[in-house]
Amino acid sequence: MLSQLRNLRKAGGLAKAALSSNQFASAGIASTAVALDKVVAVLYKAGEASKEKRLLGCVENELGLRSWLEEQGHTYIVTDDKEGPDCELEKHLPDADVVITTPFHPGYLTPDRMAKAKNLKLALTAGIGSDHVDLPAAAKNGVTVAEITGSNVVSVAEHVVMMILALVRNYMTAHYQVINGKWQVADIAKE
Repeated sequence: MLSQLRNLRKAGGLAKAALSSNQFASAGIASTAVALDKVVAVLYKAGEASKEKRLLGCVENELGLRSWLEEQGHTYIVTDDKEGPDCELEKHLPDADVVITTPFHPGYLTPDRMAKAKNLKLALTAGIGSDHVDLPAAAKNGVTVAEITGSNVVSVAEHVVMMILALVRNYMTAHYQVINGKWQVADIAKE
């Protein structure tokens, strides 16, 4: 995901990059010149873990975009407050041009929220998936819904390898034995 965001930076501005870049053409974004003014990101709080700077998807590290967006003249709002009528997301929706959210701490874009977001042009998932966006409402309001396709390729591969190891090494059988106060290596090995 970081390399794709860097490629957007090189394209000469978020508005031009997001709306004409080849990376986003496959996500269905039309190549139309649109001026973007306000970007709202709904991210999770990471606390101490945010000291790991490659953990971009948290409030503290702001997807690594603040300085660049502000240098381009855009307003960048980052929050984790996404619930209830008085939350930060609700406060900024009426004049938001872009909403960025993650699949792990999504800011839901419901039909009611879409109706309030008169300027909204792009709902971007910093990851994959769009189940937090009401797609018919987005289509009705002319909002492009996009994701960072391929951003989880390494995670999926790691998960598959770990599942294979769990199966091959009888992890679950051993786990249940330990939980039940036993440890019979021979029983685990023969299964």
